[in-house]
Amino acid sequence: MRLPKALAVAALCFALCVCTASVGGHQVALISDIHYDPLYGTSRALKCTSDSSPMYGMQGCDSSLQLMARTLADVSAQNPSLVLYTGDWQRHKFANSSLAPAAIFKDMSERFHNVTVDGSLGAVAFSGAMGNNDVVPDYYYSLEDTVSEEELAHRVAAMRGAALLSDAEASVMRNCGYYTHMMDSVHVIVLHTLLWAHELQPPLPSNLSDPCNQFSFLRSELAKVRAANKRAIIMGHIPPGLNTYNVLKRGFGSAAGDMFWKEQYEATYNSIIREYKDLLVVQLFGHTHMFKLLTMPRNDVLGIVVPSISPIFGNHPSYLMANFSETWELEDAQSRYTIGEGVFHSGLSAKEVLSLNAGLHSVSDVRAAITLLATNDTMWDRFLTVFCGGEKRSQVFPHRKCDKQCRYIIVCSMLENNHTYIQRCVANYSLLPGPSQDTRTTVFMTAGIVLFSLFVMGASVAMLLMIRSGQTTLSWSNMKSAIWWKSLVSKQGSQTTPVLENELGDRRTVV
Repeated sequence: MRLPKALAVAALCFALCVCTASVGGHQVALISDIHYDPLYGTSRALKCTSDSSPMYGMQGCDSSLQLMARTLADVSAQNPSLVLYTGDWQRHKFANSSLAPAAIFKDMSERFHNVTVDGSLGAVAFSGAMGNNDVVPDYYYSLEDTVSEEELAHRVAAMRGAALLSDAEASVMRNCGYYTHMMDSVHVIVLHTLLWAHELQPPLPSNLSDPCNQFSFLRSELAKVRAANKRAIIMGHIPPGLNTYNVLKRGFGSAAGDMFWKEQYEATYNSIIREYKDLLVVQLFGHTHMFKLLTMPRNDVLGIVVPSISPIFGNHPSYLMANFSETWELEDAQSRYTIGEGVFHSGLSAKEVLSLNAGLHSVSDVRAAITLLATNDTMWDRFLTVFCGGEKRSQVFPHRKCDKQCRYIIVCSMLENNHTYIQRCVANYSLLPGPSQDTRTTVFMTAGIVLFSLFVMGASVAMLLMIRSGQTTLSWSNMKSAIWWKSLVSKQGSQTTPVLENELGDRRTVV
C-alpha cells in the first residue's frame, strides 16, 4: 500500500529531523592566513601586479578580493556553529602598501560578520587572532613605544565596529592582542603568540619572563574555565615547535634559527597547558600555511596547524571544517579546498588521513598514527594531499621535492616540540629501512612467510616420520600411495630402540 505523497514527505522530514538531532555537536570552521591584498591585480600589489592576474588568485600571490569573498561564501554554505580565524588578515609587507591602518581589518571584519552561522553559539560566533603580518612592519611589536599600541588599536576598533568583539573583549585585546571569547559551554582563549617568537622585533630582554603578562592572563582565564566547569579552546597564530620550512631549506642549525618560540616561553606555556589539559579541547595555530597535527608530549593536548587561504607559498587555498561533540570532544576535521577556479571541494579528513576509527580526542591514538606516516607510503600520500591544500604539490617544498629526510623532519615535527628530541627522532627514523610502498606489501610478505613456514614444517614432519618408519626413498609415486603414507605412521620398535640407545650411549661417552 502506497502512502500519499504528502504523508511520505512528512515521514521523510521527520526522519531527517531525528537523524539530525541524533548527530548533535558543533560544526566549527577553522580558517587561517587569508592575507587579503586589496591591491591584487594592480601595479601596487605585492605580487600579481597585472590586471590579467587570475580572478581567484594564483600560487605565489596573496589572496584577491574574489578569493577571500568566495572562501567566506563557502564557509557560510557549511552553516557552522562557530568561525575561528587564526590570524594573518593582512597581505605580506602591508607597510609598503600605502593602505589605511585598518583598511583590511575593516573590510574583512564586515565580511566575517556576514558569514552565516547556525545560531547555536550566538548570532555572531567568531574569534580571531593577530598574526605576525597583522603588525606594522611585519613581526614588529614594541612594548616600549606607543606605535605598536596605536596600530593594534586601529585593528581592534575595526573588529569592534563589525560586532566581532564585545566592548569587554575589545578593551582587553587593545592592550597586547590577546582576549577571551566566552560562550555557554566553551571559552576561546585567543593569544598573541608573536610575543613568544624568536623573530619578534625588537627583541625582548632575555630576563623578561612574561611579555605583556600574557602567561598570567592565560592562567587566570583557564582557572575561570575550571571554576565554571566549562571547556576551553586555545588559539594563536605562530605555533610552538619546529620551523619546518627553514630546516627543510638549510638543515638543522641552532634552536633560535630552527624553532618558532623561545625555549623559556615554550616551557612555561607547556607547563600551563599540561596543568589544565583535562578541560582543554584543542590548540589552534596557523602561520606555516600547511596543515599539521601537533602531538606535543610536554603539554599532551592536540594541536592543529590550520592551512592557509593565501596560495603565496605554492599551496592550494584550503580551510578545515571541524566536528565537535556536544561536550566539545574533537571528532574530526575535514579539508575544503579550491584549485583556482573559485569552487571549493570536500577533501580528506584527519581521520581518513591517519586511518583512525575513533575521534581525534585521544592524543595518544593520533600520535601513534602519525608515527606510521614515516614508513607507510599510502598514509603519507594522503597526508601530503591535505598538507599541500587538497592536491600534492612539490612547489610547497623549498627544494621542490620531499625525500626521506624531508619526510622524517615533517613527521618528527608533529611528534616533538623540543629541538634536541626532534633531531633525535629524525636520526632514529633515518636508521630504518626505506618506507614501505604500501601496507599491502607487508601483508603479502607476511602471508608468504607464513605459507613457506607451513611448507617447511610439513616437510620436516614428513622427514621425521620417514626416519621413524625406516623409509629411505622419497618419490612422487610414493607420495601418491596411501600405503606409503600409512607406513610412515606405523611403529617400528625393533628399529627405533637401538638407534636411541646408541645415541644415548654416544652422549654418555662424550660427557
